[in-house]
Amino acid sequence: MSSNPVVLDKIRCIVVDDEALIRERFRYAYPLEEHGFEIVGEAEDGEEALELCRQLSPDIVITDVVMPRMNGLELTGQLKQQMPRIKVIILSSFQEFEFARKAVMLGALGYLLKVTSGYQELLEILDQARSDIEADREKMLLSIEERRQLQDSQPLLRKQLILDIRSGTVHSLTRLSGTCDYLHWQKPAPAFALGMVSIDGYHRLSQTFHPKDLTLFKYVMMRMIEELAGQNVSCNVFDWDSQSIGLWILLQEPERHTEQHKLFYESILHHARKYLPFTVSVRVSAVHPMDASPEAWPAAFGSAFEELEQLNAVLFYHGHGGYHEHDSAYGAGKENAPAPVSPSSPDIPDNPELPDPAERLAGLDDPSHLQRLVHEEYIRPIVRWKPEPQVLLRWMKELTLRWTASDSHSRSRYLTGIDGIETIHDTEEFLLSLFLWRASESRLSFDQPVQRSEIRKALSYVAHHYQEPISVADVSGYTAISPNYFSHLFKSQTGINFSDYVTRYRIERSKQYLRETDKQVGEIAEQVGIPDYKYFARIFRRLTGKTPSQYREEEGARKGKK
Repeated sequence: MSSNPVVLDKIRCIVVDDEALIRERFRYAYPLEEHGFEIVGEAEDGEEALELCRQLSPDIVITDVVMPRMNGLELTGQLKQQMPRIKVIILSSFQEFEFARKAVMLGALGYLLKVTSGYQELLEILDQARSDIEADREKMLLSIEERRQLQDSQPLLRKQLILDIRSGTVHSLTRLSGTCDYLHWQKPAPAFALGMVSIDGYHRLSQTFHPKDLTLFKYVMMRMIEELAGQNVSCNVFDWDSQSIGLWILLQEPERHTEQHKLFYESILHHARKYLPFTVSVRVSAVHPMDASPEAWPAAFGSAFEELEQLNAVLFYHGHGGYHEHDSAYGAGKENAPAPVSPSSPDIPDNPELPDPAERLAGLDDPSHLQRLVHEEYIRPIVRWKPEPQVLLRWMKELTLRWTASDSHSRSRYLTGIDGIETIHDTEEFLLSLFLWRASESRLSFDQPVQRSEIRKALSYVAHHYQEPISVADVSGYTAISPNYFSHLFKSQTGINFSDYVTRYRIERSKQYLRETDKQVGEIAEQVGIPDYKYFARIFRRLTGKTPSQYREEEGARKGKK
């Protein structure tokens, strides 16, 4: 068994069914999050589901068989071909059993009967899917480790060469060619472009995967890009930062990118989506001449980097999972790469101002009304004006600081959330969450203290019953308020969901047992109310960054030094 097994905090699921009641059953009737499963999307048919899979990169698709446009069999086949890492679970009725059997032959993990299958049957097949997913990830990571033979210093040296060219410290073509030979790179050509391949949603991924795993994923992506370039495209690949891989694209003539180059960029997108648990976005500068005179190199490389920065705004408003070229894309009429809006456009104000959120929130408490407010009065004007992303992020930061001045926990949580905003879709999600919190906080603070007595009573209940199964229904009954209102009240007072609080409390108690007793880890897991050892280890690692055994060893060593 590996000493560093892959453990996943949340398994991301999509439910596909043309009946809304079936989809709602999965989202609301089953407490899947308590077992580490998260419904991240819904679709009414296979076509919609396939597009959703491309955008969200789920781990599991739970799909009906008979649906309009694209049925479950066709969807299973398409996923097997395009995204084979995704596990498929079939929903069927007795009359559709033969369809379900064929779906399993096409690669589906198994099937559930809509009418007779209960929550336990669902958990069993989801747990099987989790085991398969974790085994696939661990196998992939072990394979990557075995293949990783590059010298530790080589990625840094390659990046440094690009920076040296940009800064003007490389003074001759002979020296540049010699350094390229040393780094096992192709020598410079008469023209070049620079590119960036960036991991989409990196902030979210960094909360799901261990940093070592992300490093390995990035390494295999670099090798994949080099293999895709092959003999058709001359390209030197270098590690740029934790989220991005750089491309030094070599061309024989200072002209637009060829069809081979565009196919190369599209292949990067396709292979990342197919083989890795995330999507990527590709930005490519215009083509620049690599003049024989080294004095001209800093200006050319500086311009290329500036063009990549300009494309950040395009990526922000377009969204993840595409490729964008500077100039040539705009001139060629490429639909998926809209040009940035010029601040001097006559229909856009020089300093566009968004409505005052405090005034707009007055009297609003319904989530659907807030969602409409965010989209109509903030997101649509932002998309129309297209301000620089940094300007927009600065506005959201200032709003967050002003609203959370008296709530340090919420301030920290939302400021961290701003760090993860990469697209306009992230912006809309963030603003809706902030507005919901503000509306809730405003109502509660009107005539009640920050720490409600019901919540204090709930915290005491957890402290005395954490070893037992605890549900929202149990505690809401104990505090004599409805489950929905209790959940709402608890999050507004503490900043986290009730189930997350219970989990964190249990992990804190387990840390105490690990420090102060010699009990086996499995025994401690059961004692703190998480009898599933594998799930306990997964949650412990997510919250502490260590396995329970590592934590105990480090705490023991720390005590020994005192």
